Amino acid sequence: MIQIPVEPQLTEYLHRKAARARTPLSVSFELTPVCNMACRMCYVRMDRKTQESMAPLAPASQWLELAGQAREHGLLYVLLTGGEPFTHPEFRQILEGLHRMGFILTVNTNGTLIDEETVEWLKRTPPSRFNVTLYGASDETYGRLCGKPDGFTWATRAIRLLREAGMTVKVNISLTPYNAGDLEAMFRWCRENGLIIQATSYMFPPLRRDGASTGRNEGRFTPEEAAYWSAKIESQLNGEEAFLKRVEEQDLAALSTEPEEFCLPEESGEGDCIRCRAGRCTAWVTWRGQMNLCGMIPPEKAVNAFKEGYMAAWKAVVAQADAVRLPAACRECALRDTCRECAAMVYTETGGYEQVPEYRCRMAHAYAGQAARVAEEIRKARSENGV
Repeated sequence: MIQIPVEPQLTEYLHRKAARARTPLSVSFELTPVCNMACRMCYVRMDRKTQESMAPLAPASQWLELAGQAREHGLLYVLLTGGEPFTHPEFRQILEGLHRMGFILTVNTNGTLIDEETVEWLKRTPPSRFNVTLYGASDETYGRLCGKPDGFTWATRAIRLLREAGMTVKVNISLTPYNAGDLEAMFRWCRENGLIIQATSYMFPPLRRDGASTGRNEGRFTPEEAAYWSAKIESQLNGEEAFLKRVEEQDLAALSTEPEEFCLPEESGEGDCIRCRAGRCTAWVTWRGQMNLCGMIPPEKAVNAFKEGYMAAWKAVVAQADAVRLPAACRECALRDTCRECAAMVYTETGGYEQVPEYRCRMAHAYAGQAARVAEEIRKARSENGV
């Protein structure tokens, strides 16, 4: 059985309440851009040598000082991410310190650095959840996409170890041309292991890694292919019967896996406001301390929370969010609930917030036809198998 992530009502309530008060309830700490893998579509990854040439990593003391300031102003949820957070030389001190402060912790990881000894340590300071990205269903696929030919073995081993230790694991799948052939096998593995799963075929342009990559990503599908694979994902997530029913009823907005709209009703303007929690009650702190709306958006104009303090940085993020208006044309589009364009998507596809993100627009317009194609493939396979 595939378990689709559903946020608890209390968590949703707390975030909506915090959004109205503009309280920073949830923040992502990007501890490092360094990763032990080299995924083709990654938006931030760099090797250790490149990172050291730019700036040193912030030590545990700096992250914990920032967290202490944040706690005084209502911070409750902390996501530790990267890069690969386990590559930070003081990751354990950071996690232990945040755990002692009482934060609800989530960790994003590729899982390949988690072994038995690591799990024994984690039992003493368990996060509320691990988000482990699965990049394929074989070591061969990991080698092709991530440059790590034993990645599947290590990642699946880590998931099993974490689960056996009683920890919650959600699997994320980033689907690209390099691992699309493994989609059904990845879902089958997750189903057999009773895992929560979330998947997407949309890959952001990696503007933070390559400033010249606006509107492109070497590790992604064409918009039409992305729409097809999005439909394939939905048929796996919801089950074929539910998928066929929704396609027949043209209930395609219900097939979206993008976040629900979070635009506050009193806000208005030429275009939509930011439709997620960014700058309302959530933010992202980069490995260099810059607080930004989202990890996908280059943080050149962001205030450095390490230097200026947590609340000074948060106020700048709030102002940044208030200034954003998404393309006016998108507001009136009949496909907006299928597309669910977000600020980061618009910015990385166009270099600003005013223009329609062509790639996502094409993907949304192609979705109905591609969903019908997937539905026909399902019917044909059933017919051939006498179902």
